[in-house]
Amino acid sequence: MKRQYLKASNTSSLFISIIFSIFIVSLLQIFSEALQSNQYLLIFAGFLSSLIFVFSLVIAGVVCQSLNWKVNWFFIIFCFLVANTIAITIDGIAMTTCSLFSFMELFLLYNLSSKVY
Repeated sequence: MKRQYLKASNTSSLFISIIFSIFIVSLLQIFSEALQSNQYLLIFAGFLSSLIFVFSLVIAGVVCQSLNWKVNWFFIIFCFLVANTIAITIDGIAMTTCSLFSFMELFLLYNLSSKVY
């Protein structure tokens, strides 16, 4: 028996991703000095920045789907660069951990999408 997955509509996932991205960027910029105080907090900042990668991928996917395009490597690299640019405003360690977490999340998203679709 095939599993049923709950799917959000394109517009709701677009707005949720935009709101979460703005919220995470705001948190990172407001608490940037506090996040730089500890090495574990820098890793956490990199993780939060990698969530921006995921949310920007969702935004790119919804926009591409509405234009009848496919998400290709250009969009993935662009979202990756956006997330790393935000992470580098905190620290270089945050950018490195953002890159590692983003690669891991991209791998998990690829596996999930291949199972669902």
